[in-house]
Amino acid sequence: MDRKYSLPHTSRFFEPTARRGRPYLPFAPAAKASTKATTKAEPAFPRRHPWLTGGTVLYAAFVYFSIWRRTPPEDVAPQDFDFSFRYNATAGTFDQDVDSIEWFYGIPKLRKKLIQKAHGNVLEAAAGTGRNSEFYNLNHISTISLQDQSKEMIDIAKAKWWETHPEYEHCRFITGSALGALPPPPGESREGRPEDEGYDTIVATMSLCSTLEPSLFLRNLAGHLSYRNVATQASVTGAPDPREPLPARILLLEHGRSYFSWINRLLDNSAPAHAMQHGCWRNRDIGQIIEDSGLEIISSQRKHLGTTWSLELGLPAEAKGEKRQQWLEDTRQKIAVLPAGGKQEHVQWIERIKERGEADRRSEELAVWRTEQREKMKKRDQ
Repeated sequence: MDRKYSLPHTSRFFEPTARRGRPYLPFAPAAKASTKATTKAEPAFPRRHPWLTGGTVLYAAFVYFSIWRRTPPEDVAPQDFDFSFRYNATAGTFDQDVDSIEWFYGIPKLRKKLIQKAHGNVLEAAAGTGRNSEFYNLNHISTISLQDQSKEMIDIAKAKWWETHPEYEHCRFITGSALGALPPPPGESREGRPEDEGYDTIVATMSLCSTLEPSLFLRNLAGHLSYRNVATQASVTGAPDPREPLPARILLLEHGRSYFSWINRLLDNSAPAHAMQHGCWRNRDIGQIIEDSGLEIISSQRKHLGTTWSLELGLPAEAKGEKRQQWLEDTRQKIAVLPAGGKQEHVQWIERIKERGEADRRSEELAVWRTEQREKMKKRDQ
């Protein structure tokens, strides 16, 4: 007999037992419990080491409370204040400060995946201490230039590069701001064609958080891209058609705001203190920065609840062909009008901090003077 009930969610339980290898007895008595000893069932999930679970909880709590920490109201710096000078002081300990947090979030894997796409003449802007040096595939690279405005950072990047690639000779190091004119790739002249004197790949990782004008930073980098397209898909990816060019790109890996408002509130609360200590504004809206820059998004990926961005950017249509020069000139003019001392609210905040520091110094001097006077009076009374 072959029958079963029509209810789809119960058919498995009311299916005739003949299908399971036993004779069909619609009203058979319940089977007796076996008296044989049964082995203990294995848990659905293997037991983990308690120290691993406890460590994860403690680490999550540490990250949460470090993000939740607020800055005293009188110390709050205006949003996007330029604290990049902090990197001169923290260069020596920067790697050990960020190694563990980057490992925990898998940032080295994201760096490697992105940097492997670099080809041709490469510029790494805001290279810092050279945390990407080990990931470059030198078989796909003609030359590489590492740039950072911190001399202390670039000195560490130089030592790290030569330790990682001691036999690679086509590398140079540039100390200066990426918000200005950058030198063309090293090598021979390109017959006076200024649009060719650019880079095939520009890399920037974890850089927008510490840049004074991040959208202009991206526009300026895009202005140094090349149209030569010397590298091909075949030379980099192994594609069968060597005639297919690989256009110039900006490879970007950044951190910023999340998909979720509650995470963004935590980032906003802790951003001033984090920036004053590390020189980095971690609550910037990366999507809005790219939109303001006008660059074209070729590919994008977000991880860690949307706070980590991995992108490939290219020149927009209005920056190609005959319009390229006008687009570059507009970028230079916007950079040229930036105030030398920073935005007005930034200057006012610096003056306020200086005045309060001077007042605190005078208060300390007055307290010391009063203490000395009390000591003198005690000695005189004795």
